[in-house]
Amino acid sequence: MISPVCPQSRVCLAKIRCLQDCIKAFHSASPLPEAFCYVPGDLQYEVSKVGDKIPVFHQPMSLSALEHGRKKSKNLIGSFHSTKDTVIEGSGHEVYTSAGQWMKIKKSSLQKQFPNKAISADGWIILFDSRTSAEELPRYQRIMPEKVTAAHEHLYGVRAKCYERWDEVIELQYSLRMKPSPAIQPPDSDVVHAMRTAPGYWDIECDEELVRFLNDHVVQENEKLGHVKQYVESVAVSSTWDDESRGCLTDGDPSTYWESNGRQGQHWIRLLMRRGVVIKKLYIGVDCHDENYMPVHVAVMGGELDDMVKLNDVHIEQSFTGDYCVLEDVKKFYPYIEIRIKSCEDDGVDTRIHGIKIKSLKERELGLLRDIFVKEELVRYPRLEAFNQDQLYLRSIVLLRFAKLLDSVIHFIVPAWEFSLGSFQSCLDMVRQFLPLSKKRASLIHHFLTQSESGKPGRLPKLFINRRVAAEHRQDPSKDPSGKSSIFTQVHDGLQPKEKYAKPLDFRWPKQFDQWWECKFLSEGIIDQGGGFRDSLADMAEELCPTESDVPVPLPYFVRSPNQSNTDTNVNRDVYVLNPACQQYAKFEWIGQVMGGCLRGKEHLVLSLPPLVWKMLAGEKVTWSRDFVTVDATAVKLIDNVRVADSATFNANFAGQLTYVTALSDSSLVELMEGGATVEVTYDDRLTFCQLVEETRMGENKKQIDAMRKGLLRVIPQAVLDLLTWQELEKKICGNPEVSVAALLKTTILEDLEQSNARIKMFWEALGNFTNEDRSRFLRFVTGRRRLPTPLYICADKEGKTDILPESSTCTNTLFLPHYSSVKVAEEKLRYAAYNCVAIDADMSPWDE
Repeated sequence: MISPVCPQSRVCLAKIRCLQDCIKAFHSASPLPEAFCYVPGDLQYEVSKVGDKIPVFHQPMSLSALEHGRKKSKNLIGSFHSTKDTVIEGSGHEVYTSAGQWMKIKKSSLQKQFPNKAISADGWIILFDSRTSAEELPRYQRIMPEKVTAAHEHLYGVRAKCYERWDEVIELQYSLRMKPSPAIQPPDSDVVHAMRTAPGYWDIECDEELVRFLNDHVVQENEKLGHVKQYVESVAVSSTWDDESRGCLTDGDPSTYWESNGRQGQHWIRLLMRRGVVIKKLYIGVDCHDENYMPVHVAVMGGELDDMVKLNDVHIEQSFTGDYCVLEDVKKFYPYIEIRIKSCEDDGVDTRIHGIKIKSLKERELGLLRDIFVKEELVRYPRLEAFNQDQLYLRSIVLLRFAKLLDSVIHFIVPAWEFSLGSFQSCLDMVRQFLPLSKKRASLIHHFLTQSESGKPGRLPKLFINRRVAAEHRQDPSKDPSGKSSIFTQVHDGLQPKEKYAKPLDFRWPKQFDQWWECKFLSEGIIDQGGGFRDSLADMAEELCPTESDVPVPLPYFVRSPNQSNTDTNVNRDVYVLNPACQQYAKFEWIGQVMGGCLRGKEHLVLSLPPLVWKMLAGEKVTWSRDFVTVDATAVKLIDNVRVADSATFNANFAGQLTYVTALSDSSLVELMEGGATVEVTYDDRLTFCQLVEETRMGENKKQIDAMRKGLLRVIPQAVLDLLTWQELEKKICGNPEVSVAALLKTTILEDLEQSNARIKMFWEALGNFTNEDRSRFLRFVTGRRRLPTPLYICADKEGKTDILPESSTCTNTLFLPHYSSVKVAEEKLRYAAYNCVAIDADMSPWDE
């Protein structure tokens, strides 16, 4: 029954049903719904200009390839000249390259134009050239069905609309209707089939890696934007700190900025638009390093000065740097557009804007470019390198459609309400890694966090910390097994309510409240104005998860993961796991609260935890082979080998050696069944043994993680965790692991090489061209660790060849560096090794060793 209150309820439910089917298909790599992948076919176009020469190609081409090889290109089928009777039959499948928008032409239509050629496949023509503007007359115009006259409607009734948009087809096919469904334009069956079907050997992990690629190259990437001056008559500002500052808004230089000089919350930028300009997208340039000048809440108004309406309201992530879209898809012309900065980071008084960029309907809009799927761009995404450009392009269109469909109903899904949505939230968890493509997620997260804030504490708690006894405890924890002398315990106990009716800290204060307590360090002349507080957080993190691998762990809450001591693994060798033997659940809950406070604020608690733990904290699905390998790769390899072994191999390698006992991460032994220590594992019951080991190891610290998650949820709403990926959760709590070249220089030891050596100079120059993520991956390639400090040894490669991939030994933290002919080659080889070494190892047979 359709709700009379919400006439769109039927449409929303149809989209949610389609989302559920899509999620199940993504998770199982099965065909996606036909309606979701709908592409219209049998479209007809006429040529605007008679006598035009129309080249036809086998495949869409980039602009550079088109300009350099138009005449001699093997991709060219041929050319024909248009006449007044020329009709081109094509498909609604749109492919974009830097050359423009391409349209697929049916083989039968091409055969009519080239009667003397044997046409064996469909061809492609440029529908819109990227170098033309939207104001120019299109080269090809769609032949639309004849409009029905009023007299015809009166006599025969209104002709039913023929739907040809994929979102409309979803609404039609997934909604419950009493009347017959309207007509749908016949689909392009070949394209629909290609979009529905995942490429061979494709799985959900490939989709997740493609999402990361799109997030880095499409969502964050600045589009081709028109210069603002051609769209506006004038730019006015509310105030300015000098006369030249306003000009920085349109100078195209992101390093300059307009800075206001007025009252808090009263800053604006007013654009007098040129007549007829309808905004497609409006961007403002921001920089997170501006700190309290950084705008975080922006409203955009439009209309006449005395009659303005709100067009959009956005919240900007405080970590964002670049051009942020504050307005898009405006439907009509507004004489004035006013950008109002409602608030800045930490309640800053004035603001800084680094520029304004506009994309108008007068500009040609290009969609997802097929050109970006090239080898040079895919080197950081090893799972994608085995697939061709067309496969990645089609799958990207599917993922972007999914994000758009999700955004249209996300307000009805999050926060979840079990009585109305049933199991939808569990379905959404299956594709949590797709959420970075959502455009509405950031505003929802900001809304949930601000709505759940509490006020600042009445007075700042004052803690008396003895760092001398804490340092002595770190050197020899055995003298104080309870850890009372540690900074962690001193802070925890000092924050407990001292009065009968006093409430403990809830950590849900506003983000600008950047000092949670005041530290008085005994026997130290330090006045804490924020630095002492941050020192205490850093000391707590160091006590919980020491960065040095050869020092004792001062507290019982975490233990070093087995990967730290395994010499045959090269990943996650610096992580800790929650101690299965520690039952101080209240302390784990408090750690979760501190983590929640860091997520809300600007401070960090750097805990080196494996992805398995972060996924469980975020509520994502975890598996043995994919996730537990980040904790104990040796155990995963052993169990996988036992599972796949045939009878002869099992008897040769495992018979008489395995019993129903397994070692936990704290090295304690547990029986998998009653009396399991005396029961040998046989070939016939090996699968039962494997399952028991997996269940025991995966759940070894579940109670501890549940307690930590409980504390996290006391500070962070469930809806926020539902909208974050585990990578984002880790980054918000721990910060971005900074691996600078200067820091690497301090920990690098050269063996039989000098800094003046040519290969060493090229090496450091190549690392200087790396991003921080590249250097973090490189550090993992050599040492198995993602963060510094860790020693790194460099020696010459063993073979003495030039321009080959480097080798490493994570057991000894050694890089075997070849000689390279240029810095560019060194950069390419080192980056490839950093991103692909794990994938190469994973392809090895388990019996190779």
